[in-house]
Amino acid sequence: MHWIKLKTFWRPLLGLAAAALLSTGCISLFRPLLANVSVEPALISPNADGSDDVTRIRYTLGRNADLSITFTDAAGQAFAFRERRPRSPGEYEVLWGGVVNQLRVLDGAAGRQAVDSWVLPDGAYTWAITAAEANGSSQQITGTITLQGGDTELPLLNNFMVVPQEFRPNQDGLRDDWVSISYYLTKPADAVNVYLVNPAQPDVKYYLPESERVIKPGEMGYHEYRYEGGVDKGAEPPPDGAYTIVGEARDLAGNHVVVSSTLTIQEGGKPRADILQGEIEWQNEVNRVVGVPLGSTLCFTATVANQGTVPIRTAGPWPGQTYRFSQNYNTLAIANNDKSWHQQAGAWRFGVNFDTTGVDFPFRWAIGRPQDLERRVIDGTEQYYLLPGQRGQVSGCIEFDEAPPSATNFWWGGLIHEFVAVANNYVDRISVEVGQP
Repeated sequence: MHWIKLKTFWRPLLGLAAAALLSTGCISLFRPLLANVSVEPALISPNADGSDDVTRIRYTLGRNADLSITFTDAAGQAFAFRERRPRSPGEYEVLWGGVVNQLRVLDGAAGRQAVDSWVLPDGAYTWAITAAEANGSSQQITGTITLQGGDTELPLLNNFMVVPQEFRPNQDGLRDDWVSISYYLTKPADAVNVYLVNPAQPDVKYYLPESERVIKPGEMGYHEYRYEGGVDKGAEPPPDGAYTIVGEARDLAGNHVVVSSTLTIQEGGKPRADILQGEIEWQNEVNRVVGVPLGSTLCFTATVANQGTVPIRTAGPWPGQTYRFSQNYNTLAIANNDKSWHQQAGAWRFGVNFDTTGVDFPFRWAIGRPQDLERRVIDGTEQYYLLPGQRGQVSGCIEFDEAPPSATNFWWGGLIHEFVAVANNYVDRISVEVGQP
């Protein structure tokens, strides 16, 4: 008796469970894998003019599958728009403007260029939409589409050049202080980007701004970028190492071209130096005052420390040099027939200034003796560097062959990064009283 009641109780529940199972997971077994496929319109002109540029592709998947969409030309060559993309059951819709992402490489006199998306040539194509399940079963539906009046011209970046390819962004003023990147864009592009990338960290990109020219970014013509590693803006450059400079251009139709070259960064960084402890030893200074008879000399010694991570370039006059008050660094260079003593962009010098001078720091010296520095020959010219962590001794004199202008009172020292900045100024100010001998 109890057994009959129990069976009677469970029978309706078993029926409900079976119905639920049939209406959910199992019913998908009876659905077609691929259905409701359409590609409309069947004639497009992919040229970004706003009229018939794209076709709308629709399809429905009944079960989980890998989805592929291909277009095959009259010669039998197939081009993939989607290739084995995993999809779950549902309705799908995508626009296609005649573009395929199928890498091809152009090698010519204007350099190697990779085309990773491009508009297919005009003509009739057979489209095929294929759904493949994990168990190996598949279904394919095909049709035809015609491309007419498409924009197949590529936005090529011809003669993509990086000069120099060894780069030292440290503001030493030499030619390898900055890099020129240039190319000729063969047609207007919707977007052009040039960036630096470390092959070991491809997701980290340093984008480069284009130099201002008559030809605007994206316009057909010659383009140039000047890259200093950000140092001129007070930033640290990317770490030393081997990098790739990438240029890419994309037009409105979807043609996309990529070019690249190599760049090695060495000794990159923002130069930093100080007059050690902000002290200058002024000869015969008493209570911040130095008395100098006319015809005698004001002398000093100081120490300069490279507190940065990159070598600092310097140039003469060398420590120990005596100036006449009537001279400055330019007239001294002419008198000694030494062109290297003139101002040099990027060179560091120790300077002495006074409050009525018409020239900032008219008296200048190298920031170390030759024995304090590293000598290098670059492009056939001697260059001297104070290395990171090193110190240079500076000394010199100013002979008062004439009296300073009236109201001259304060004198001080400083570090000049020529054509860049005065790195240290108003260091160890004193009063100098020039009297009769």
